[in-house]
Amino acid sequence: MLKVMITLSTLFFVGVLQATEVAVLDFRAALLNSEIGIEAAKEPKQKVAAMDARLKKEENVVNGMIQDLKRDELTLSPEEYQKRRQAIAEHDKKVRAMAAKMQNEARTLEQKLIQDLTPKGEAALKAMIEEQGIELVLNRQSSLYAGAKVDITSELVQRINKEN
Repeated sequence: MLKVMITLSTLFFVGVLQATEVAVLDFRAALLNSEIGIEAAKEPKQKVAAMDARLKKEENVVNGMIQDLKRDELTLSPEEYQKRRQAIAEHDKKVRAMAAKMQNEARTLEQKLIQDLTPKGEAALKAMIEEQGIELVLNRQSSLYAGAKVDITSELVQRINKEN
């Protein structure tokens, strides 16, 4: 009797799973790859590129200071050597702080961009869900495996582009 109950419950769950229309989606990628996402990302990308250029310039200054110290190492007094090493360490610390600040700013710019684009993406996704009868949408990154048939990311990009 127990075997019959287990078999019936297993068949029931298999039937339920087969009846569910499942899709996976990378919502962030869909937003950023849509035409409005690409257009909206131009200004933040320019800001990030400018910040990156400043950071590289400062890193080059530190590297130049290090090269100068290596070159002059044998001719410097111990006090002057220590003073230069300390100046390099302070400048390097500033560069690292600048890099961390820039990473935070870049992350904030991306989050704002996603936040601004989300309503349009959600509207397009809801329309797709209704049209295709999708019952479950999973984040693509959280799924272990998903076939190409169930990935609706590119469809969502096309839908967002069509609606705007």
